[in-house]
Amino acid sequence: MIGVSEEQKNLSLTDQAAQKIYFGENLINAIEEFKNIEGSQKLCRKINQELKFLKKVLKNNQLKKEHLQCSNLTHFAALINVLKTVENCKSVNKVFLLNDKKVTVDIVSDGGLTWTKVIARNPKSVSQICMGNASYGVRSIIDQAEEFSECAKFQPCLFQTPKIIFIFTNGVSHNIASKLETYGITVKGTRLEDLNEIDEDDVDFSDTDDEAQEYNTDNLSGITELSTNNVSSISKVNLDVSAMLAYCSSVTNGSAAIYDFEVPVLKQQAAWERLRPQKHILEDFFKDKKLYCCQTAKDNFENIVKTVGGPNENVRAKELLERLVVLPDDADYRSTSENDQFNEVFNKVQYTNDSLKVGGKIRQRSLTIFTFGDRIRAVTVSANEGFVRAARQQGVNFVVFIHESRALTEQKEKTKAIPIAK
Repeated sequence: MIGVSEEQKNLSLTDQAAQKIYFGENLINAIEEFKNIEGSQKLCRKINQELKFLKKVLKNNQLKKEHLQCSNLTHFAALINVLKTVENCKSVNKVFLLNDKKVTVDIVSDGGLTWTKVIARNPKSVSQICMGNASYGVRSIIDQAEEFSECAKFQPCLFQTPKIIFIFTNGVSHNIASKLETYGITVKGTRLEDLNEIDEDDVDFSDTDDEAQEYNTDNLSGITELSTNNVSSISKVNLDVSAMLAYCSSVTNGSAAIYDFEVPVLKQQAAWERLRPQKHILEDFFKDKKLYCCQTAKDNFENIVKTVGGPNENVRAKELLERLVVLPDDADYRSTSENDQFNEVFNKVQYTNDSLKVGGKIRQRSLTIFTFGDRIRAVTVSANEGFVRAARQQGVNFVVFIHESRALTEQKEKTKAIPIAK
């Protein structure tokens, strides 16, 4: 078989970029129809920013596949298409404040009585994020539904709480649609069967959430400095979901030396793993310690492994869970078997039930897991540096050991992996 030359690959990528730019320029023309609507010029500027960036990397021969994958032009196109169907539109990209946090509503119509959010992501990608298989800091559609629902209550129009509509232009799973409807949200879009398998081809790397954290492949500084000092005497370890995933991942159990990946996030993690093997770091820290986790962490871990884990990752997950002591979310140190000596380091923990506000990088699942660790007086092992930083900014210091993030990769090795030449 004749391989595809690098020149041909670059030409194909260049053609894709040219098409994307042409697509974006047509969107600019389409906005003219709505130029009198509040926020339309802001939307136009956002599209121009996307075009300016694509033209720049194309001109400088710096174009990469992820530049096209991360483009928000698809979302903007979906927004404009929906805009053509609404009545009495008041504004687009309208920002409301909720406890000093920005909530961006794509379309405010019916004179302010209806808020519409447009979701152009692939439905499998939406499901993946809801299952927790995403970079920390990226909020799921359920998280955003909670924010929309709460924010609308504080922004009445004509003495009425605005109606909220989520439009999924590529469809949505039955489970997620049903969950959204419990928040009083009207869900539009094709209802799909539950999406148990996630193929990287179906993952849309673009992000329609203005406040979402961008993936950074270059900056690793500051991870280790987040770990709490002087915890060697603490014999209890509380495992976060991210720690369990890293421990069981194929990439931390030998495949990093065998495979590279086409997917940017997995490619970067494999490169990191070859430099800093995380399984050894975790095993060294676990030595002579008893491993715990709360029920929430166990349930989420099992769901993720079942959804995206490969055969060997499932076996390792089962073996790891057999080593763990699983306790209820509200357990405390009296539920543990060790003769607990109150360690001075826990005097610095400032947690109370209402110290941290859920939102942004403070997600309820993470708050439950980290709080559990402090209650049983264990060191929480996690890759969730975003949560730890956000908690510190609010004056709460958890007792933690931070490691680098690793995703489950075994399924991707079948289709998206590139064997490393020996």
